[in-house]
Amino acid sequence: MSSTAIDKLPHYYLNLRELVKLTKTPQKKLLKQLQSHGELYALPANQYGIPATVMRQYLQKRGVKFDFQVIAHANLRGGIGKTTSTVSLASRAVEYGYKTCVLDLDPQASASLALGVEASEEDALFYDLWQQPKAVPSALKQVDELLYLLPSSLDNSLLDAALQRPGDQKKAVAAACQVLKEQGFDLVIIDCPPTLGTAVISSVCAADKLVIPLANDAFSFRGLALTLGEVEAICEAFQIQSPVLHSLLVKVDKRETLSKQALETLAGNYAEYQLPFYIRTSTIYSKMLSEGKTIFANSKNDIAHQDYDRYTRHLLNIDLG
Repeated sequence: MSSTAIDKLPHYYLNLRELVKLTKTPQKKLLKQLQSHGELYALPANQYGIPATVMRQYLQKRGVKFDFQVIAHANLRGGIGKTTSTVSLASRAVEYGYKTCVLDLDPQASASLALGVEASEEDALFYDLWQQPKAVPSALKQVDELLYLLPSSLDNSLLDAALQRPGDQKKAVAAACQVLKEQGFDLVIIDCPPTLGTAVISSVCAADKLVIPLANDAFSFRGLALTLGEVEAICEAFQIQSPVLHSLLVKVDKRETLSKQALETLAGNYAEYQLPFYIRTSTIYSKMLSEGKTIFANSKNDIAHQDYDRYTRHLLNIDLG
């Protein structure tokens, strides 16, 4: 096994024990399969961590395609899990071997802070780079082995004044994503601001998939309806194909009447967008965000890990069955 010291390990790697549960494969058999692709990390208690490169080769052998895609999280209502979904998807994707970039377009910079990055005055933001997309890679912050971030700050609130021409709105985010694709990234995940500004418009034009997180309150569902309507209007105005649209119900506690009602409303009114699962409520989200970490920087396998792992595998078409 690899002699990599524990304090030098990347933050994000899959634990062999977890993959055993996900694949329902005996550990000895799985260990042999993985070792054929490279060395594993030696962990305490005779456990092993799976490097991203090994995990990628393992998944490719199982038929998983690492085709480039752009996924955006948006809802015109704030505080309903956009940032948590963005950084959880990104960090889990990295553990599955995807070279991933988080594009933080929210002036509140919640995704940047959740990844432990606070932009300085010298750091280039999307506001500074949208006219020169080839400069985007040099402005990225490397968070982990395969995880990168274009940070945000309040300066990104000036995008509405900068991106006034429809042609610029259509191309700005898409051009940056194209450059990232050319640089070898597999995945770009966008954290959009909770407003219908030019950052959201441009993200819709760039996204392959757009996920609308929502909680179990009336304001969230109003935000879902407005966001769906605006996406349709944007795509019609620019004469582009709509991204694949999904709704993701978060903070679910099925013991609560409101959660049950929310699930019924989605099934009744938004069945074509509803993902076949939801994110259960957990205190770990606020705890980890306050520490500038994501839930997958914590090795504990709780409901938060399980739900966002399912979410990641669904969006990226990772079949471990």
